[in-house]
Amino acid sequence: MLSTVVGTSTIIPATLAFFGRKHFPLPVTLILAHVAASGFVVAIAATDTFASSSTFLLGKQPSGKISWWGWALFWPYHVALRTKLWVQRQTRVEPVWDHITDGWYLGGWPASAKMLPEGEPAILDCTCELPRIQRHLPYDNLPIWDTHGPSVKQIDEGVKWALGQKESGRPVLVHCAHGHGRSLVVMCAILVVSGRAGDFLEAYKMVKAARPKVRLNSRQHKALVQWQEHMKDRKKAT
Repeated sequence: MLSTVVGTSTIIPATLAFFGRKHFPLPVTLILAHVAASGFVVAIAATDTFASSSTFLLGKQPSGKISWWGWALFWPYHVALRTKLWVQRQTRVEPVWDHITDGWYLGGWPASAKMLPEGEPAILDCTCELPRIQRHLPYDNLPIWDTHGPSVKQIDEGVKWALGQKESGRPVLVHCAHGHGRSLVVMCAILVVSGRAGDFLEAYKMVKAARPKVRLNSRQHKALVQWQEHMKDRKKAT
């Protein structure tokens, strides 16, 4: 999980800052301490206790822009994440996105316009850590920490927005960092509401056939179960 990975990664810079403080130049010690502290804060924020209320932490605005203070305070995390994504995309054969069905696309973060599907797609962004790159296309953001699932409210919001964009004639790209988890949850819900799947398990199989590396972790599976129960209750009420 994200908290464990990030928290573990802070051990080295924290150790170097502490034991090297009498040997390293002060700027080096301060940088190491900053790297460790920012990683520790992210690790705490992304725990189950705080994840739903801390998605603002990295400075991402509803427009998709990362605020200056988000870069200033958490540049080590931003830089490490971008580097990780770049390396993975150089060494893996998985495409940035895959076509699921009928103008619906699922994928990872589109770092440039060249990484977008054709047809000027509307973009539904399911990350709280990566900035919007394409300013001229319809955009909505569901801020969610990596390895977590969206809330029922977020799923409903994302489905409604995406279906509205599709009805206007645009293809839709739903993405997170890798296109494997957070965006998968929302895509499954879209396929159910649009009538392309009977339930989220059927939708999951449909998506996995098109993008084999997708996977629901326990949090994301729980999010879809809760959403499906919410939909059943809504139907009973009407």
